[in-house]
Amino acid sequence: MEKTEKIKFLKIDFNLNPKEEVEKRVSFPNSVVTRLVFREKFGIFHEFEFKTVFEYLGKREELLSSIFIFNGKPIDGNLSEYVVFDGNENEIPSTDYQNSYYAAKEELKKIIQEKTNSISKVLSKNLEKEKEKIENSFVLETKVFQKKLKEITETLMEHAKKGEIEKIAEQKKEIDSLKEKSNFSELEKDKLRAIQLENQKHMLNVEKKLEKVTVIYYPSYLFTADIKTDLIKKSFTFEFDPMSKEIIGLKCENCLNKMRKVFLCNAGHSVCEKCSSTCEACKKTYCKKCIKHTCELCSKKICKDCAVRCFRCSKLLCNGHTKKDKISGHLYCNDCMKKCKRCSELKDPFHFKVSKKTNEEICEECFRSELQKGVLRGVFD
Repeated sequence: MEKTEKIKFLKIDFNLNPKEEVEKRVSFPNSVVTRLVFREKFGIFHEFEFKTVFEYLGKREELLSSIFIFNGKPIDGNLSEYVVFDGNENEIPSTDYQNSYYAAKEELKKIIQEKTNSISKVLSKNLEKEKEKIENSFVLETKVFQKKLKEITETLMEHAKKGEIEKIAEQKKEIDSLKEKSNFSELEKDKLRAIQLENQKHMLNVEKKLEKVTVIYYPSYLFTADIKTDLIKKSFTFEFDPMSKEIIGLKCENCLNKMRKVFLCNAGHSVCEKCSSTCEACKKTYCKKCIKHTCELCSKKICKDCAVRCFRCSKLLCNGHTKKDKISGHLYCNDCMKKCKRCSELKDPFHFKVSKKTNEEICEECFRSELQKGVLRGVFD
């Protein structure tokens, strides 16, 4: 395929407000946007104009094809939908359209394949008809020879019966002359040459030429967003491409799928709605990866901050089913704590002592209170 160095530059003006476009497409249900700024960059795609010439049976047909390539893939293109200006080569970084050119060539093959198949079918049918004519002509010539040979042979036999020596000699010469003229080996060669000539006549020649390359560029926007909840802040970047009208680079940190609703996990992850979850104990927002504990008593899904192990039985529990002892500072589940017979409160089972007054087990707090009262009573008695 021939290439050309004819390159044109065009610039598209979308005439839009980037922030408004992003706000239409992205939301932050559980956080507040404190800063949303962007800088402009350029998106680029290419238009390749090809001329394809089909030559066959003395005919010449031309097909013009315009192919748009965006991000290495063909797209449906119609620049009449946009406001377009003549571009400036120096306004954008130097662009290498080689990979886009290869993609356009592959797309061109698909475009011309249908016409190529259609012409090839016509040529194939026509060729078979011409070959049949050649074959019939060869067969006819053979039949004529055989008929004439038969006639001469019959005449020869008549002369032989009559003993006409001179006429017999004449007929033999005529048979030899006929055989010499009708050389079947040469006739077969002539037939093959005629068929080969028809094959050449029915060949399809396809020439493809790149007529023009147009570099089309347009403003694209790289955003930086700062968001926060009452507990956490996060910054991240993403891109808005007005050509595809897509938000690029905004992916859930759990499932890696694109997201349009961004939930801020209390551990700092930005996740999609499907991957967002809530701790059933503290009601804070987390992602599914962070809510990985379950209370062994009530089956609530809880975050790591609300997950507590009982100091005695080691069960993993939510903070609603545990209590911290004031004296020891240890956390126990309700089943593992012991009820004090004096204050009726649940206390650390390992810190009970025998009352000197009632001889029953009481919590350390009640035991200390009993000792203090005894000391004071002795002072004021």
